[in-house]
Amino acid sequence: MNFTLLFPNFKKRAVTFSYDDGVVQDKELTEIFRKHGMRGTFNLNSLKSGSVKKRIDKDGVEIDCSHLFLTGNRDVYRGMEVACHTANHPHLEELGYEEQFVEYNEDIENLRGIYGKNVVGGAYPYGTYNAMTLEVLRKLGLHYMRTTRSTYAFHRPFNWLLWNPTIHHRDPRLKETVDRFLKCNAELPILYIWGHAYEFAIDHNFDLMDELCARLEKEEDLYKGTNEEIYGYCKAAELVYSRDGAFINPSDKDVYLLGEDGKQYCVKAKERLVYDDGK
Repeated sequence: MNFTLLFPNFKKRAVTFSYDDGVVQDKELTEIFRKHGMRGTFNLNSLKSGSVKKRIDKDGVEIDCSHLFLTGNRDVYRGMEVACHTANHPHLEELGYEEQFVEYNEDIENLRGIYGKNVVGGAYPYGTYNAMTLEVLRKLGLHYMRTTRSTYAFHRPFNWLLWNPTIHHRDPRLKETVDRFLKCNAELPILYIWGHAYEFAIDHNFDLMDELCARLEKEEDLYKGTNEEIYGYCKAAELVYSRDGAFINPSDKDVYLLGEDGKQYCVKAKERLVYDDGK
């Protein structure tokens, strides 16, 4: 039988968010996400913890965009994923292999110590990298890494270590892109929105994210996941196949399917599910 892969609980589409640097505005952004049941990934620079940063807003007023003191703000990321963004936020392409390794490894170890959770993905500082960076990430066993290149598309990445997002929240095409996504009938489409929380303070528009999340919250066919949850499920779903009148799931996650017969199937982890092929 032919089948279409679905997200957990038979959802047709998925949305995920990725925000960088661990700044004070993450407090307000995570509250918006929790209010509407969204799941986000926050890419943190552990050695920037507590460092002061000022930016000028659209009215020429100085805004505090400092990095959070991570050890004193563990609860900010409750229900979210904490991911790496290098310890010091350098231009990776200017560093050698060992320096890049230290930047990522130190960040991972520091964040693991603060939050008590495995760190398995992240984002490239400034969106830049080189071939050595990819070697470092593979050596460290990271699952995915986000770039800054918007695709305006909803497909899974060909290489999860070069995961191009759909769109930045500041992009004027945001509404149009979300509209297209909610009509998309491809297999496992993903809306991936990224940015920096301080940009909402500079632009005076936290309401933009509040309204977007309120709209997405109403979508019954939408799975809300962190970057790692999306990655993990997609990798599991890709392993499922159909043979001899049965769906076979060798992965360690339950996978959800829509059969060509119009029926929904949940194939449990490491199990085989016999279906009626009508013969």
